Amino acid sequence: MMLTMKFGIIKLDEFSGPKAMIYSIILEGDDMTLLDHFFEDNAGCEPKLTEIAFKLKTMGNETGCRIQYFKENEGSPGDGMIALRCGHLRLYCLRYDSSCIFICSGDYKPPGISAYQEDSLLNEKALLTRKIIARINKAIIEREMSVNDDGSIEMKDDIDLEI
Repeated sequence: MMLTMKFGIIKLDEFSGPKAMIYSIILEGDDMTLLDHFFEDNAGCEPKLTEIAFKLKTMGNETGCRIQYFKENEGSPGDGMIALRCGHLRLYCLRYDSSCIFICSGDYKPPGISAYQEDSLLNEKALLTRKIIARINKAIIEREMSVNDDGSIEMKDDIDLEI
């Protein structure tokens, strides 16, 4: 039997602005977003976390979510998983276009490994991200959810975001 887990999408007001909406994911039963967990889990990398926060705020307020901020093709072909990289930190996201990103999970990628699959913790976070992205993509395709030109999202009231 496969266990399912519901999740929600939370707009991050501290990063969102006139150029892009920045969202993170919150898992059912948790009181922190996946971005909050990323910052907490990597507290020892403070200068890099400050840089990531600065990049997110810049995207929201000045530049939008330009593709050059991200490493593409982090997941399976066509799934849309990208990584916001800063040093050895990897923050996995779904970039809808320059007006919107959904921040999922990530962690420290140790030197000496070439793919996230080589590190069990990073692999676990990447796999969670891929499941979340697949569900968001499905919700958009099935018109349960839409992303407006300004990056804001609309969801049907009865949508179950479940992985």
